[in-house]
Amino acid sequence: MSYPLRYPFSWFLARIGITITININFIYDDEENVFVATSRDIQGLVLEAENFNTLKKEIEEAIHNLLILGYHKSLPKVSTDVIFKDHIVLKIALTNPCSPKKKPSPNTGRGL
Repeated sequence: MSYPLRYPFSWFLARIGITITININFIYDDEENVFVATSRDIQGLVLEAENFNTLKKEIEEAIHNLLILGYHKSLPKVSTDVIFKDHIVLKIALTNPCSPKKKPSPNTGRGL
């Protein structure tokens, strides 16, 4: 079981042993030739590196430090174990229902 950091009561649940998840977005910047990582879950998490493995190491350090800086008053101890998981995002093109439909050609669906 896991619970997103951005949801209410995440720190309470973390204290009782529930795993907290943080969404991190990765892109490759073709112009700068770097990998970029950002997250809406942790304020200030914007990193870039020349390769993906270096970026992962920087993320592990940054998450720990940003959690301490952002929540230092309410957290007596911060321990982070970063586990990277792959997800596939599919973009689905939707047709416009208001656009005129193409009329089928006269030979469509006829046998030879």
